[in-house]
Amino acid sequence: MGKVRHDSGSGDEFAIDKAFHKGPWTSAEDQLLIAYVDKHGDGNWNAVQKHSGLSRCGKSCRLRWVNHLRPDLKKGSFTDKEEQRVIELHASMGNKWARMATEVR
Repeated sequence: MGKVRHDSGSGDEFAIDKAFHKGPWTSAEDQLLIAYVDKHGDGNWNAVQKHSGLSRCGKSCRLRWVNHLRPDLKKGSFTDKEEQRVIELHASMGNKWARMATEVR
């Protein structure tokens, strides 16, 4: 379930949308999301529910893809070379971690 903004005129602008599932992702949901991205790409996250059969909001799907499922996601420890690169980038960029992440890949 998720909150959806709407104006019913009652002063309660948020209502619970029972179509969205919350909680841990299942492996079946992961497979549906992977299949969706393989077919449609990783751009229009708000269309995922309509085209994939998932009961998750677009933001949840995007976060699941970016942080857990995308094939180029590196998991594990930094190599010594990567760690040195992060130190150098931090010295030049400060705390711009998202920008640094694109430089380390």
